[in-house]
Amino acid sequence: MSTLFPVDQPQASSTPDLDARSRVAIGDKLLCEFPDESGRHSPAFKRAASRLGVTASAGRDCAALAKWLSAPMRDQVFDRVGVSYSVLREAAFDYSRSGMPDHQRWDALRTMIDAALAEGRAKITATEYRKAIGSRPIPNQADAMPPEAIIRQIDRPDVWAALLDHIATNPASRREVLMRLSE
Repeated sequence: MSTLFPVDQPQASSTPDLDARSRVAIGDKLLCEFPDESGRHSPAFKRAASRLGVTASAGRDCAALAKWLSAPMRDQVFDRVGVSYSVLREAAFDYSRSGMPDHQRWDALRTMIDAALAEGRAKITATEYRKAIGSRPIPNQADAMPPEAIIRQIDRPDVWAALLDHIATNPASRREVLMRLSE
């Protein structure tokens, strides 16, 4: 566990392939079986989380998020605009330490959902949300790095390979790259 974050805050999960709705569904299942905090630190919880395809730590994060999201909140988050797990983690747990009270972080998210709808946008990004609540940038987040540092990352063989793989498998990104190169 990182010394930067208090023990009661969820940490970044090792299950990046799960979307927010899936994580909440996992959390709901785990909460039904383990409604109290002490149960979520038991060997039985670890086995249950594993059966659902997540680590015990990720399972506790999912359960905490599911507990935080009320039914009306879920309606707004999942039925109107795409809200990622990273955004929900910020809203629920102040992961990046904005210092904003819980209800104000939720109000900011609701306002952003309404604005996205009015502007015809399909999703809210974690970067936008962090900026709206005045939180610190997350280390290794692209907008937390100066452009020169981002460009240096392309020299890494693993980054270059991932970039080429993404461009090769995603037709929309090929067009965008070619359009930028032609400018």
